[in-house]
Amino acid sequence: MSHENGPVQSVAKALRLLDLLMEAHQPLTLAALSEQTGWPKSTIHGLLSTMRESAVVDQQSDGRYCLGVRLFEYGCAVGASWSVSDLAKPHLQHLASVTGQSVFLSLLNRSEVITIEQVQSRAGLRVVSEVGTRLPLHCTSQGKVFLSAMADHEAKRVLSRRTLEPYTPKTLVTWEELFRVMQAARENGYAVEDGEYRFGLCSASAPVRDSSGAVRYAVGFVGMFDSARSPDFQRDIDLTCAAAAQISTALGYRA
Repeated sequence: MSHENGPVQSVAKALRLLDLLMEAHQPLTLAALSEQTGWPKSTIHGLLSTMRESAVVDQQSDGRYCLGVRLFEYGCAVGASWSVSDLAKPHLQHLASVTGQSVFLSLLNRSEVITIEQVQSRAGLRVVSEVGTRLPLHCTSQGKVFLSAMADHEAKRVLSRRTLEPYTPKTLVTWEELFRVMQAARENGYAVEDGEYRFGLCSASAPVRDSSGAVRYAVGFVGMFDSARSPDFQRDIDLTCAAAAQISTALGYRA
């Protein structure tokens, strides 16, 4: 068992070292890294040497370590894949204008949702999550969109990675409840959140598909409504579905 876990532990430790180098905003000595982690210098030196060979880490002339140029290349590649933000921004601005709600664009990252673009409500209510915010899958409308795009067994596997935390009394915390929600999202073409993540707020999201037809993003809105069944809420859902379709078309999707 220890043999199987060895490489995983090494990766986890390597990532921890990268986090420390990033947070320091300056090069660090081997001794400083050992002090912050509590790991032997020999262990840290071995990890840093391996990463240095791939230019993930660099060592300066004074012996201190810093992040390497390879990470910049990785970041550029990730940034290029996120150009959807520029493409979607006009659609999000229009959606915020016609609904009067705060709107967002999200992507799935393992078992969390990440907000990659947002436009605040003209009413000034700061209810949409900031760019880069990580949100749970089971109690957000965008999370339900991503779950509904998966096969049931895959959704169950992804959900099992985290505790289904009850953020409010309305949060769904059983697989049976979420399965019914996923089925409804597939049939309706959108997912709804009714005070399940933040009490008093309602949200709805629709899927954004790429040229292959895969659901890559979710576009949605969040605001204060009397009810998730109110005519105003349904109107905003229709507008959101239209915006999602337009962004999908811009990404090359053809129904």
